[in-house]
Amino acid sequence: MQQVLVAFGGFAPVVTILLPLSVVVAVASAVVRSGSDPREPLLDGALAYSVLTVGYLVFLPQPPPPADPVRPSLGNDVSMALTAGPGDLLPWVQLAGNLVLLMPLAVLVPQRVPWFDSVVKIAFFGLLLSVSIELVQFLGIPGRVAATDDVVCNTIGATVGALLVRLPHWLGSRPQHSASGRAGQTVWTLIAKIEQERGVLSEQRSR
Repeated sequence: MQQVLVAFGGFAPVVTILLPLSVVVAVASAVVRSGSDPREPLLDGALAYSVLTVGYLVFLPQPPPPADPVRPSLGNDVSMALTAGPGDLLPWVQLAGNLVLLMPLAVLVPQRVPWFDSVVKIAFFGLLLSVSIELVQFLGIPGRVAATDDVVCNTIGATVGALLVRLPHWLGSRPQHSASGRAGQTVWTLIAKIEQERGVLSEQRSR
């Protein structure tokens, strides 16, 4: 993300402009969805904020134009972070920023688009979106760098978001073997066995 928008200075509009716009979306959603689950407008507002933030961070031009607008070598960002001097956190922040860039979308989009019902689909969506972002940056956004590492980090972040989305489903699908459940099953098993033995004794007496 172009040195994290020149060391955080470009993040002001994310709060001063994009956040109020997202609140407007949430309020409009609450009006349209009147009487529905109150969490739905919050979801719409969060999704709008994520989309607007990604668009702003990705497509904002950054002067001056870089000497190498394309970095195809894999692992370049990781190498820069590992070789950074003491106290130089910017390469690590750059790496973390690319990891979390698409994570909110990977969590929120499946709540609105049922087709994204698996980790593979969400991760593939993250990969396609990241490749599209890098292609647009290379072709038409001045001062931006298209890098292979960005695609890898974005896809990893989307996959982590997909895992967070599916985790409640996986936990909910596990069979519950509680102590009370086992005790209940034992009681009913004993009752059934007693009734069965009583029926056998009655049958023997009637002969």
